Amino acid sequence: MKASPARVLWLVLLCLTLILPGSLAEAQTLKEGSKGKAVADLHMRLFDLGYLGSVKKAGDRYTKHTAAAVVSFQAANGLAASGLADAATQERLFAPGAVKAPLPEDRPLYNIDPDVAPPLPVKLMPLTDDEGFLPPGSAHFLYENREDGVWCYLSDRLCVHIIRYVQAKGELEWFEAYITARKGVGPISLASRRDGKSVEPPLKIAQRENVFFAITDDFYYYRATNNERTGVIIRDGVIRGEKTVAHTHNRFPTLDVLALFEDGSMRTFASDAHTAQEYQDMGVTDTWAFGPTLVQEGEVPRYFYSQDYHSYREPRCALGMIGPGEYCALMVTGRKAGSKGATLGWMAEKMLAMGAVEALNLDGGGTAAIIFNGQLINRPELKQSTRSVSGLIAFH
Repeated sequence: MKASPARVLWLVLLCLTLILPGSLAEAQTLKEGSKGKAVADLHMRLFDLGYLGSVKKAGDRYTKHTAAAVVSFQAANGLAASGLADAATQERLFAPGAVKAPLPEDRPLYNIDPDVAPPLPVKLMPLTDDEGFLPPGSAHFLYENREDGVWCYLSDRLCVHIIRYVQAKGELEWFEAYITARKGVGPISLASRRDGKSVEPPLKIAQRENVFFAITDDFYYYRATNNERTGVIIRDGVIRGEKTVAHTHNRFPTLDVLALFEDGSMRTFASDAHTAQEYQDMGVTDTWAFGPTLVQEGEVPRYFYSQDYHSYREPRCALGMIGPGEYCALMVTGRKAGSKGATLGWMAEKMLAMGAVEALNLDGGGTAAIIFNGQLINRPELKQSTRSVSGLIAFH
């Protein structure tokens, strides 16, 4: 039986819908009066790039405010400033290299500078090779000074420097860690007993695995045991969790992802940017899902300078990449005399100042821990305890 021209056209359109990236609806021009998920996604992207000051009340309807934001985006990205989100505008908007809006002049300014810098053991440091490591086979170098707040570890494959800083006026104490790993030696995921399906003191995990440096991870096991969405979780190439949430800034944690690639590089992604299988296909060995993202593509996300951003001071922990093989970690103490903790905006600015081009906020509060040579250095020597966890991010 011969198909009618109308049926042939319908089949062609159906095939195009299946094989082309995105849906036909998403490729349609959006304008004032348009409504639906495509408009809501447009608002979120404009917000992420700094062209909308708030996304909470933006909804899914294309308004004159949407059009004004689109005009600003088009002007900054070399497109005709029509205010219509046509196919070319949408393609550019969602592209990785989309030009962000200028930082607002009235943005909050954070004091990220310490009162003083502690003395560093420069004269004690041994000679290293051109990459900053000890010669192969050398005994490692170790320096620990709690009083000054300086810790150093150097071997033929790993270099760790940690410095404690304080701000008396800001009632703030934090630890900055800089880690350099020889090629092929990146961060690893450590699991508690029963393959991460239990909780243990962080020190116990680190000591059992014989690692010199470790920090809090995303504690996804807590969410799993409470029947919450874990985010996209991969550990040592094995998928541990896949249920995530839509990209939003209205929940905590956001379940944004920090992905570790086989070459030691790291990238941050929105919570729903990829499936676990897609990450694996990209060469990702580990993902940590918590958030929000603190630094992305060498910039603090515009979210932190928006009308929607509100944060409170808490103990916090973050991990970032300076470059493949070069990492930085930040641990802020809180809930104690002399340190009230930090806001997420402060964390973002500090991680950027430390040189991170990609960075993610990890689990904090009573879980936050930074471990060096078998000690919780963010805790007093005589009180080496913190909340039990299901895993750590470590270097060995």
